Amino acid sequence: MINGYVVAHHVLVNVPLRMPNQPEVEVEFVIDTGFTGFLTLPPAIVAALNLPFLRRIPANLADGSTIFLSVDIATIVWDGTPRDVEVLATGRQPLLGTLLLDGYQLTVAFEDGGTVTIDPL
Repeated sequence: MINGYVVAHHVLVNVPLRMPNQPEVEVEFVIDTGFTGFLTLPPAIVAALNLPFLRRIPANLADGSTIFLSVDIATIVWDGTPRDVEVLATGRQPLLGTLLLDGYQLTVAFEDGGTVTIDPL
């Protein structure tokens, strides 16, 4: 089970990131059910963590333009188990997408301070 909380209509969970030869770092993510990837992190955080680069992908913006995003790899601890996931280097707020929620049930008490639980199905 993974626990979180609601603040200002944002569903938040802390996810530990593991890097070789460094202490684990907890990152607060906003759960974004409209994002079908694993995670996003701001580019400056990806660079500071020195995450291994995987590839670049095109992304279409709302104004019709296309940009290219870096896809990096991070080892996280998800439901007590280390797991390598793809991280898109973009935005200002770390986001957690639906690929991590696959096979889990997300329950949210939508009020400030409300509880969030992510349970295996």
